[in-house]
Amino acid sequence: MKNTLKKISLFALILVMGLSLVACTGDTDDGEGSETPEKVTFTYAIGGEPDVLDPAVGADSVTSAIQNQIFFPLFSIGADGSLVYDAVESYTVSDDGLVYTFTLIEDNFWSDGEKVTAEDYVFGMKRSVGMGAADSYYSYFITDYVKNAKAYGEAMADIADMVDIGIEAVDERTIVITLEKPTVYFVNLMTAGVFYPLRSEFATEHNSDWSLDATVPTNGPFQTTKIDSAEEYVMVKNEFFTKADEVKIDTLVAKVMPDMDAQLLAFQNGEIDMATSVNTDVTSIYAGKEELVVTESVINYYCMINAYSESIPALQDVNVRKALQMAINREDIILALDAGDAFYPLYGYVPVGFAGLEGDFREEQDASNVLVKTDPEAAKALLAEAGYDESNPIQLTYYYNQNAMHDTVAQVIQQQWAEIGVEVTLKTGEIRTFFDERSNGLFDLARGAMSADYMDVSTFLDMATSWNQAGVSWGDATYDEMILATQGETDPATRLQMLHDAETYLVQEQAYTIPLFGYASIYLVKPGTTNILYNPQGSYNLAYIEVAE
Repeated sequence: MKNTLKKISLFALILVMGLSLVACTGDTDDGEGSETPEKVTFTYAIGGEPDVLDPAVGADSVTSAIQNQIFFPLFSIGADGSLVYDAVESYTVSDDGLVYTFTLIEDNFWSDGEKVTAEDYVFGMKRSVGMGAADSYYSYFITDYVKNAKAYGEAMADIADMVDIGIEAVDERTIVITLEKPTVYFVNLMTAGVFYPLRSEFATEHNSDWSLDATVPTNGPFQTTKIDSAEEYVMVKNEFFTKADEVKIDTLVAKVMPDMDAQLLAFQNGEIDMATSVNTDVTSIYAGKEELVVTESVINYYCMINAYSESIPALQDVNVRKALQMAINREDIILALDAGDAFYPLYGYVPVGFAGLEGDFREEQDASNVLVKTDPEAAKALLAEAGYDESNPIQLTYYYNQNAMHDTVAQVIQQQWAEIGVEVTLKTGEIRTFFDERSNGLFDLARGAMSADYMDVSTFLDMATSWNQAGVSWGDATYDEMILATQGETDPATRLQMLHDAETYLVQEQAYTIPLFGYASIYLVKPGTTNILYNPQGSYNLAYIEVAE
């Protein structure tokens, strides 16, 4: 305990000194001709209030916009979608495909100077399992694959009780993970927060309150010094970071700005250096200008249908769900969004960007079997077959978190549904409330959008399985079995065809979801800013940026 208190006191002193230095933004002369370099601050805006900075829990895009800057994971996703080795030096896989042995890099330090060990990563993984699926959604990246992990996750077990889980720190630099069955894409899963390292003396089990403390050490390029989820997050350079010599920014400030128009105005006024959530019309406002950055992303935008709520029996009818699909004209939505080539119509659940049997997974499926079609007259016929017409209209509510882009989409699809006789009321909610209620199935129809959690088609198709939902609203036992069968398949061509079949069942045969469009990520960035690391997830890492003087 005494040693721990000494570490905390030392760390607090380091932070105070860091903040004092950041406040000195000008050059100073010590009287002998030398100057103190000017401290550099980079300010960016994020599109909503982040969740807790507990990597086992916080997994949405606005939370990742902070976590990406303060943690150094085992692996990350590169600009081209490839797997990037971060804290892992190398790894091997046993001949039977079950045992993975990871060797970590030598120089990996926490922001208080302590060495990051294999045990820190193992603790983070086991703690994610013990949080349980309700709190740690992506813990299924571990519990669905790692030996004996599922039962511990269901029991929300203490780490001390996980006596035979397939996760082990052999020594300070070696982690051994044993799987239940061969999984060809397992390493791709390890870019997720549930695999991040944590210190047991700070990160308590079954609770995330510790992550609200800005002084808790992290091992990424930056360390938080201020956490205010309603206003801003302030981070300072971690001088102990393994690549600290490549980090040129002294302070990062993340401003919480849910309003897209407010972000645009703040950017234009020079209050922020980067706007990460902007309305689609900025593509025409800034066309041809250096400030506009559009990056290819693997993201879908769709309408979720609650097919299992007893309060909305109409949506339990597959003909009604198919009618809602057929009413949608995706080209009209894209035209209304006015984003040029940054958006494209999506006729399946999986967006463009994944390797398929011979080409892109989405494109080869569309070439042989477009899963959804626009046909309002056929939609009306299906509604009539289900017993609904002008004298007995369906009345539904479409739920979304409000911003300019979501408003536009909601208004267009509301009108398109009205044209087939379906009355839809629009409902908005604050982002955190919306996410919680949607996860728990508290909606009729709801906005959905997802970026790739890892670079494999299964990242999208796993979403509809019953075990990945707090409140089941789509998918069924047949779909569950189809996805489970793909997980153990080691032949790439066979597995991809199985995934094509699963998507066909989900989207076309059962109409559990309404694909709308896929899109690129759009940012506004201060001219002269370089080395922002974007990736197909639609996320970014600001560790190595440089700004114009």
